[in-house]
Amino acid sequence: MDQHERTLLRESIEQALTAVAPESWTETLDDFGWHDLLEEDPQTAITEVADLQGALLPRSSIINDSVMGTLPLDESVRSTIPAPARFVFPPIGSMDPPGRTDAISDNCAVTVSGMVSTDSRPHGSLIIPATDGNTPVLLVITGPDELASLSGTPTAIEPDSGWVHISGSAIGTVVARGDAAVRLWTCAVRTAQLVLAQELTTLGRRMLELTVEHVASRKQFGRPIGSFQSVKHGLADTRVEQETAELAIEAAWEQSDPEAAALAKLLAGKFFRSAAQHCQQYLGGMGFTWEHPFHTFLRRGMILEQILGTTTVLRTQLGTAVRTGTIPVIGVL
Repeated sequence: MDQHERTLLRESIEQALTAVAPESWTETLDDFGWHDLLEEDPQTAITEVADLQGALLPRSSIINDSVMGTLPLDESVRSTIPAPARFVFPPIGSMDPPGRTDAISDNCAVTVSGMVSTDSRPHGSLIIPATDGNTPVLLVITGPDELASLSGTPTAIEPDSGWVHISGSAIGTVVARGDAAVRLWTCAVRTAQLVLAQELTTLGRRMLELTVEHVASRKQFGRPIGSFQSVKHGLADTRVEQETAELAIEAAWEQSDPEAAALAKLLAGKFFRSAAQHCQQYLGGMGFTWEHPFHTFLRRGMILEQILGTTTVLRTQLGTAVRTGTIPVIGVL
């Protein structure tokens, strides 16, 4: 798909999504044929809609469908997982498996504490990475009774984000264990980090755009505040972070290794943090008001930046991998 075709596709998707309420995005994407596009061209399908998520802030996310659509599951296993399938990611700020079980069997009890992205559809199943301390497994929880045994709490900073912390105990069915479970979860994390990286980059871009508009029109001492050198330098630094994040995301799609996706998520989070710091400062008191849209992008990004590795956690992980020789230095330059 060339750039002209991608532009037309994006305009069509944006027109369809902006014509409905935010909670109806999932059904609208289904009607649009987005899942067919996901199967045919995952990069375009995920990048364009994740970008719109960051700009329009719906009450749902494509992260579950994106991961499920790109997960290399055997068809015999996939057919046993009721749709829609939602993935339980580690709790905010953590990279540890969100599930814990004492004894692994085909059907075993699992204690869950993690983050789930929800939408208007009822739960079909939950997919949970878990461990008994030694063996990693991938579990699926199905059935209304088992799903009802888990309680969910919306994120306090933005309840409308669709992200919920779930906890509790339930009986799950093992669909993969050992190395097979690790491979599947690694693939799931890679896709999820690319979705999060794209959305974070768009959130930062919108924050930067709002700030540039403000400093170009707001005046002090008879001059636009954007003409002052310190403001120029801060916004220029943030713009460089944006370019770096966008290039990292593009490069990560061209590679299949998980480190590239982790680096993209790291740099997207770094750009978001830079935008949050500088843009909030230059917007001044207006940036703190409920009437100004800046806070909507800031609050959404504060959640996403902490899911599947904060900037600090990912930097430490990648640095350790370079130091121990797991990945070459050139791989993170």
